Amino acid sequence: MELDQIRYFIKAAQHQNLSRAAQALNITQPALSKSISKLEDELGVKLFDRYGKKILLNENGERLLEHAIKSLDGLDGAVAAVKNQTTSQSLYLGIFHRSEIFLRCLGEFAGANPNVGFQLECLELASHVIDTNEFDMLIYPQSPRFSKYKGERIYTEPYLLAVHKSHSFADRDSVNLSDVAGQKVVFIKNDRKDYDLPYQMCLSLDVRTNSSIFTNSYEIQRWFVSNNHGIGFVPQGSSACYTADPDVVLLPVTDENLSQEIMIGFKREKHLSAAGKRFAAFVRAYFAHDVDLVSV
Repeated sequence: MELDQIRYFIKAAQHQNLSRAAQALNITQPALSKSISKLEDELGVKLFDRYGKKILLNENGERLLEHAIKSLDGLDGAVAAVKNQTTSQSLYLGIFHRSEIFLRCLGEFAGANPNVGFQLECLELASHVIDTNEFDMLIYPQSPRFSKYKGERIYTEPYLLAVHKSHSFADRDSVNLSDVAGQKVVFIKNDRKDYDLPYQMCLSLDVRTNSSIFTNSYEIQRWFVSNNHGIGFVPQGSSACYTADPDVVLLPVTDENLSQEIMIGFKREKHLSAAGKRFAAFVRAYFAHDVDLVSV
């Protein structure tokens, strides 16, 4: 059993798709399939159930994944202890939430630290298993989907309501959640059980929409709104595709509870490089004061 086999297995488990996993690993899909098949042959068990292009961990795979991540975490810690961490000048960031506020922060740090490089993996609506230990930093919205992560709040982000420019709401200064009763709403849903906050609040407040459309893509949600086939709630930080659309109007929502906490989480201090420690200190200082949400 080789170390690369374990890394390839973990990446396949994270993406649940061999093509995407191979792309992330910068190898060919046949090479990845061969590596996983060899690992299964060596162990004498199957690790995945296959459904067309999608692969899902079975019970054997889940058991191996848990121990594999712990083992690699320990190995990475041992390597970091031996290497001179001050030579590390590249940071790997997991972006689970599109945030122009955070990108401004990142841009300022990059400008002040030209020798530090970044790898940004954008996983805004990802619902698959993620090995958080491989990232130097994560940014994500606080929700049950991320309950296992140990992070800290950096700011609170409101939701906006997107409507077509000809919609009866378009001339308003703001709307209330109860206003969407009877409207066709396009909600965001990450997987079979993970509905976004606006949908959950509509249920809890008994705000009944006329009909609902569900998608895991803000771009698809925007298409429906732009073509006047519905309205949709979008977090302010994820609204860039709307602001560039001349057929869409974004309205503030007055309900105080319709907002989400944006969190950051860093790799454990002993595993962070010198550049990672500087970046963590910079981010915490940047968000220590109230950030400007207006220009998001």
